[in-house]
Amino acid sequence: MKKRTKLYSILKLKCPRCRIGNLFYKPGLFAFKGILEMPDNCPNCKQDFKLEPGFYSAALWISYPIVLLIFIPLISLGLVVNSMHSFFKYIFPFIVLFSFMLQIPLMRIARAILLHMTITYRPNGKIE
Repeated sequence: MKKRTKLYSILKLKCPRCRIGNLFYKPGLFAFKGILEMPDNCPNCKQDFKLEPGFYSAALWISYPIVLLIFIPLISLGLVVNSMHSFFKYIFPFIVLFSFMLQIPLMRIARAILLHMTITYRPNGKIE
């Protein structure tokens, strides 16, 4: 995946304006402490991340369809597994636990998607 593409900067949790600075204090998808702690501004281009009060509540509407895409196949799999071999009955709870672990990166990615939908990319990273 090429650097500075929109998909790259969403998955790497980079600033939507410059696509260089980090959106969160702790970079990476799996951060177990300070999950949603963000700086007020981008460390590189100084883009404001606190756009308005309650702005990030809209990230719930972004993460909801993604959660449906994950859990509906899992529920269907669980119904099919119920009538299959007993080995699958034992492995299914681990699949469900793994899907709950995906909640942390999903919350971070939903915020990144929301910011990338709102803020325009500028190659030089300067705010006009």
